[in-house]
Order: sequence, then structure tokens, then C-alpha cells
Amino acid sequence: MKVFSSICLLLFSHFVLVGQEMLGIVSSNFSGIYGISLNPSSMVGSRLYMDYNLLSLNSSFVNNYIYIERSDYADWLFNGVTPVYYTSENEERNFNVSRNSKDKYGFYTTRVMGPGAMIVDGDHAYGITTSYRTNFSFHNLPQDISNFLYEAIDYDVQHRLNYSHDEKIQIGALSWFEINLSYAYNFHRYKWDSWTAGITIKPLLGYFGTYTNLYNVSYLVHNDTVASVYSASFDYAYSLPIGYSDNNFPHEPFIRGFGFGADIGITYAKTTKGHTSKIYSRLCEQRYEKYNYKIAVSLLDFGYIRFSKNAQLNSYSEASTEWYKPYDTLPTGSVDELNAKIESYFKDSAKDFESKQSFNMNPPPCASLQIDYPIKDYFFINMTMIWGFNIGKSYIKRPSLLSVAPRFETARIEVCMPVSIYEWNFTYPQIGLAIRYGNFFFGTDKLSTFIGINDFAAFDFYLGLRLNISNTFRMNYIKEICGRDRLRNIEMFDFRNF
Repeated sequence: MKVFSSICLLLFSHFVLVGQEMLGIVSSNFSGIYGISLNPSSMVGSRLYMDYNLLSLNSSFVNNYIYIERSDYADWLFNGVTPVYYTSENEERNFNVSRNSKDKYGFYTTRVMGPGAMIVDGDHAYGITTSYRTNFSFHNLPQDISNFLYEAIDYDVQHRLNYSHDEKIQIGALSWFEINLSYAYNFHRYKWDSWTAGITIKPLLGYFGTYTNLYNVSYLVHNDTVASVYSASFDYAYSLPIGYSDNNFPHEPFIRGFGFGADIGITYAKTTKGHTSKIYSRLCEQRYEKYNYKIAVSLLDFGYIRFSKNAQLNSYSEASTEWYKPYDTLPTGSVDELNAKIESYFKDSAKDFESKQSFNMNPPPCASLQIDYPIKDYFFINMTMIWGFNIGKSYIKRPSLLSVAPRFETARIEVCMPVSIYEWNFTYPQIGLAIRYGNFFFGTDKLSTFIGINDFAAFDFYLGLRLNISNTFRMNYIKEICGRDRLRNIEMFDFRNF
């Protein structure tokens, strides 16, 4: 228990938890540049032949560990009353915790998407986007450890009990900049069948990274002053934007790691009118191919970042220690002091100890399936499944989800209401709402949490603004539309229109 608490404090001291998927936007036929994040092959089949992003933001958090009761959340939101909960020793907390026997997990992500552009030219499509992303996750956190983290060592219900865990417990946080270079090609058309493949290559610039892997641990808390760790194997690494001797922020260098990533995707569409070989002289004359249904698959965020600046990795194997309060309380002065304290606990007793000044981390990979079906005229229904998994020894895990999203879409306005299941927890569905008016959109995939239907254990929001704003507050650059009004907007800079 002590090893895990020590390393948790090392990690959590630098992060404050504040929507990665944007389910109400990325599945749209008008998603354009935003659809690349879910499947790069979606560009060719977009209703848009060009798209420009000015700025978009999405942020999301979901977990099954901490929460605020829905009545307290409403009081906090509307009346400013901070919720107060109490431990078994009557210590105050601003949140409650789940006491069931399930292992605990949590995922936080934020993405700020900067300037970007997409262009479709017949069977080919090209895109470039820029993003700053942060991801945090913890996974497989056992109930006994989660109780001690909330209650502290004086939780006498769990005293004098032997605990042993062999399933790997993982915590990680990663923040990076990425430049996305995307290409899609409609490689096969025959009668009503259309196949498109896409790829995104991503240079990755690491801002900070940290992780902990606790491979196994056995321990006993004797009372509120003494604990024994009989055996523990773990490693932890960090490359942070602070001074390790004084915790001053920020600390150079700005970029601490470099790497590469890739997304790949493929889309099959059963079109309604079949293939056309019509020649166009302007991009706006391209035909938009309506479909009876679309099925797409993608693999996202395969890659790595190697941190070699201001980086530290420590590994312990089969270590043990005795902990006595107050002599072994953790220091709060600096990362160096905390790291030295952990070494004093475990280094001498460890079977193996290794220290390095570099380490690798992986962005959170996933596989995705998307199915889109037009119901009638402007009404559609989409099903998206995302399966998050881990690669390598250190990782940030992306949450798995299943979403069914009906939507109404036109060039001027779009409304979507996704219903999502996270981590296959079918007893806790999330209802979302997304609205696009012209080139501005906003939404949430967890509306039920915001309005107090569920306890506050998750949140999600996103918003964005395209650069291609028209006077009529509708989408620009729509295939098969080449009106005279086009000459008064940004499209005039496309040489193909002259």
C-alpha cells in the first residue's frame, strides 16, 4: 500500500483533473476536417470539398471511483455550495468514492485543435491539422488501495488484513503537440461499391510524460501507525516541466521528447446512384455521392514518444519495507526529495534496481468501427464503437465505448444526440447533445451528468469554429454547389475556381 500511495502522490501532485471523441460532430457528413481524428479515410466522402479549422476544444473525464452526488452537484452548480463528505474518521472531503468491489478506473483527455485545412480533389483528399493533447488514466486500481487513498492509513476496517495483487496497476499522464499530415484515396469504385483508404502521419513533440506500473504487491497495514510491504515490483518514470529541486514552473526545455504516430482507416460505402466519371473544372463541381450505408474501420494513435530531457526512470523488483508514522511521512518540498524518500524505502531491499535518464511512452491506441445509415432525407443514425487497449510497458489507456447517435443535418444547422456506453457499463448510459449552426458547433457527450440525471462522475464538452464563415451562416465549400455568392468568400483563393 505504501509504495502505491507514495508514487500516486508523486504523480497527482502535478495534475488537477479539470471529450476526446466529439461523437456528435465527427460522424457527420459535414464533419470535414474533424472527421479525420476518427478515420482519415472519411475525407473523400465528405459533403465538403474544402474545410478550414480556426480553433476547437474538447475535454472529457469519466471514472468509476470518485463522484459527487447529483443533489449536491446541483447545489454546487446553481447555489455555489461546495459539497462536503466525511471519512470514517470524520475528515472532510469534497467528493465521495465508490465502495463496491470492482477495480477502479479513470480517464481524462483534452485536445486543443489549432489551424488546419482539408481539400478534396476527386479520388484524392489531403489534410493538415495541428493539436495539443493531454491524456491521463488510471486502471485496475483495487478496492482496498482505493479505500486507503481516500481514508488514509487510519481506516481500521482494513487493518490486520493481508492483501496481495498480481494484476498490473497502471497510472500515466502524457501531454504532447502533434502535426497531422493526412491523405485519403478512393482506390476502388465499381457500380455501387466505393472503397476509400486513408492514413495520417504524425510527428509528436512531448511536453511532459509520467507513468507508474505496479506489477505486484503484497502488504499488511497493522494499525494507524505501522504498515509492512512484504514484496513489491514496480517502476515509475517522469519528465516534467518543473525544477525537480524546487518545483518551480516552468522549467526548460519546453520540448522534452520526440516521436512519431500514425492513424489508418478504410471506408466502404454502398452508394445510391453508382459511380460517375463526370469531369469537373472547379472543385465545387465535384459530385457528392449519397449512400445507402457506410461501414468504416480505423486504427488510431499508434506511436511513441521518447523522453530524454529532464527524464528519470526507476525500476524496483521484489522490494520490501516497513513504514512507521510519523517518521516515514512523505516530504512535500520537491520531486527530488520525494524520489529520495522512495529510494530509502525500497532500494536496499530490492532484488534488482535500475535507473535511467530516458524512457518511452505511447499515446492511447484504439481500434474503431463506424456504421452510418441514412433514415430519410436529412435524418441519419450512426453507430460508433471504440476499443481502447494498451501497447508496450507504459501507456495511457483510452476508454472503450459504444455509441448510437441519431442526427439531423443540413448545411445550416445540425443536431445530434449520441447515447454512449463507457467501458461496457450498460447500467450507466450517457446521453449527449451536439448542435452546429453554420460553422460554429458546441456539444457534450455527457449531457445527463450536467443536468443532474446521474451522479457527477464524468463530464465532457466540446466547441469549435471553422475559418470559412459565410454571410448566410451556412457551410461553405459544399460539393455540387457553385453559386455566385461563392465569389465573395475565402473560396476565391482556390486556383481551381478560375
